[in-house]
Amino acid sequence: MTNSTIEFSNHRFDDLSLHDLYGILKLRSIVFNHQQRLVEISNGECIEIDDKDPYCIHIIGKLPNQQIVATARLFDKQSPLKWGRFAVDPNYQKNGFGTLLLDYLDSIIDSQPIEMDAQSYLVNWYSKYGWSISGDEFIECGIKHVRMIKNM
Repeated sequence: MTNSTIEFSNHRFDDLSLHDLYGILKLRSIVFNHQQRLVEISNGECIEIDDKDPYCIHIIGKLPNQQIVATARLFDKQSPLKWGRFAVDPNYQKNGFGTLLLDYLDSIIDSQPIEMDAQSYLVNWYSKYGWSISGDEFIECGIKHVRMIKNM
């Protein structure tokens, strides 16, 4: 599989098709609830569907067969912008799709200030793409995180 086989788009919640919404939620469940076991690690306190999805832009990366293999959400009505729920299908991780997702994010935010709560084990990876740590490490959903910023 080559990187050129993924196509990105972004949509407000109300503009998502039912198929795309289902694909996003399925992918996030696979990554966060199954691969990372966040529900178990957080003793049930971490809820994937958190009532915030209607208030953001959803980024979708699809294969030619329309399978969603990458997703994230962007809160664009605040300053700085905030992004999260970054997920790549485990079957396609280490394939460059995460990097392409970051590139796509950069293309739609137009150098606006942005922040995220990154899982600590990914800090070095995000740093390669211009993100920097801002603040102390904290626990969210049972996993170490750190606030990271870009364009500030």
